[in-house]
Amino acid sequence: MLLAIAVAWWPQPQRGWPGHVPPWALLYGIAVALAWHHGLLRPPALAALAALFVLATAAAHAQNRALRLLLWLALAGLCAALALHRVPGFHNPVLLDGVRWSPGAPAFTQRLNFDKGSVGLALLVLLVPAAQGDSRRAVVPTAAIALATLCGVLGLGWWLGLVRPDLKWNLQLAWFLPVNLLLTCVAEEALFRLLVQDALAGRFAAPAVRPAAGRAALAVLLSAALFGLAHLAGGPRMALLAGLTGLGAALAYTVTGRLGPAVLVHFAVNAVHALAFTYPTLSGR
Repeated sequence: MLLAIAVAWWPQPQRGWPGHVPPWALLYGIAVALAWHHGLLRPPALAALAALFVLATAAAHAQNRALRLLLWLALAGLCAALALHRVPGFHNPVLLDGVRWSPGAPAFTQRLNFDKGSVGLALLVLLVPAAQGDSRRAVVPTAAIALATLCGVLGLGWWLGLVRPDLKWNLQLAWFLPVNLLLTCVAEEALFRLLVQDALAGRFAAPAVRPAAGRAALAVLLSAALFGLAHLAGGPRMALLAGLTGLGAALAYTVTGRLGPAVLVHFAVNAVHALAFTYPTLSGR
């Protein structure tokens, strides 16, 4: 699964693969087969995954606006259910169980979430529009937004007493970081940028129409607020920090017109948080 998502970011070859099957699809098919063989997927999960790719394909190619809206509603609902682990039939294996990295922090668990990862993969390969222009032009704005977001989120978290500096490295982080990037950041940014932010900006209903500046700005703010609300289970202060992270990612997506910078901003916050601050938070805060 991780390889399928990573490969999906590469330019896809037009020829040279059996039956012109893209590499990500071949790797994902192997991942599904192995997960089924080991009892990690059951029939309801397979049905949900099939529906996910069918709906994403249909939504990407629908020409009628009313039909496109209906498909968006169905796709958004299914993606939310999968990302929140509400669809039965998935038995996501534990990667890190009850680990504690920082003094004063609670233990946490990380899973290899096949359901959430599939959301990111499906939206990435089927809904991401073709990038326009030289990608090198996105480097400077992405770096600037990432730095500002890092300072804002982690600085505020320190001021609120949720985290404190705690520089660290261990072998578990070598597993944690790529899984967080590919199964968390890609999935959440694909969902909130391609479905939520694009819908609020009007791009989902009319992909060829550039949204007005006011509507694009409103989409940035609302999608960031919704991103924060999605993390409310961690408490209001964590939701605030998540909202600021979502704001940085939404700005990167709007400024560059690319999903990659949004993912990088999100991952930069998560990675620096894990490497240089209390993770996940100080106990009782």
